[in-house]
Amino acid sequence: MSKKLLGSKKRLGMTAGAAAGLALYALKIEPLLVEVTHTELFLPRLPAAWDGLSILFLSDPHVWEFGERERRVVALCAELEKPDLIVWGGDFLGNSRGVVPAVRLVTEIAQLFPETPAFAIWGNAEHKIRKERRAWLEALLAEVGVCTLTNESLPLTLRGATITLAGCDDPYYGHADLDATFAELTPGRFTLLLAHSPQVAALAARAGVDLMLSGHTHGGQVRFPLLGPWKTQNPLSRLLDCGTFPPTRLTKILGYDPGGELTTYISRGIGLAFVPYLPWLAPRFNCRPEVARLTLRMGFPPSPLPPPSR
Repeated sequence: MSKKLLGSKKRLGMTAGAAAGLALYALKIEPLLVEVTHTELFLPRLPAAWDGLSILFLSDPHVWEFGERERRVVALCAELEKPDLIVWGGDFLGNSRGVVPAVRLVTEIAQLFPETPAFAIWGNAEHKIRKERRAWLEALLAEVGVCTLTNESLPLTLRGATITLAGCDDPYYGHADLDATFAELTPGRFTLLLAHSPQVAALAARAGVDLMLSGHTHGGQVRFPLLGPWKTQNPLSRLLDCGTFPPTRLTKILGYDPGGELTTYISRGIGLAFVPYLPWLAPRFNCRPEVARLTLRMGFPPSPLPPPSR
């Protein structure tokens, strides 16, 4: 056998080995590498009393069993200081049998912070089960102190200041009724909107929402270097993938100014979505699962420092 042929076989073997290693990492390792992210959100209309207020934002757990990932989420949350507010961004369920283990996850988080108010919205996963089963899930969440908002809003008072907290049903499957959600908004009052899919960002901005918390995209779940997310399931724009989107960034992505001063935060989520028609394939790559610790700040983000003069 020639040296050239031997060299080709060696390179082929190395390539196959690297591909197998990447597949193993994406399928078995990174999906369990849940991390806590810490983000400051600057909001010009935030009440002064809410400056520094902390939100524990958990989205898209997609629970089908209480396993290693769920235990890691609880352990990470146990290391955090008590938040002022807990928000669940929808997609509790990984399948129809996930109600009980999903409620166990919520319960264990609630027990860590028993005096912290907690709210939730539905994602598209909750509309894959029967209406009666979804009502059961809502009742179980209520038993552990989690209030589910479904196309409605309410006044929320913390630290002596009141904002409007609004929550719409899942936009992705067409269950969101924004007219109903925004019907009771108080002009001039800071508004926080919970919306599972960020596809309603332009409508929320136009309605005068100050902050929107969303999930659904999983950050793309697979992110390629330089190219970004593989797919985000966001009809508004693939570029609304994860992280913070202040008004200027949203305007740039949309290609027009929707109005208002909306800041959006999109979580990469905790759980996994499976590749269509391949129910065994649910990778994460360059997109670790996220538990978000958000700190609200009154005002505008600080300007970047100019480069040092030479």
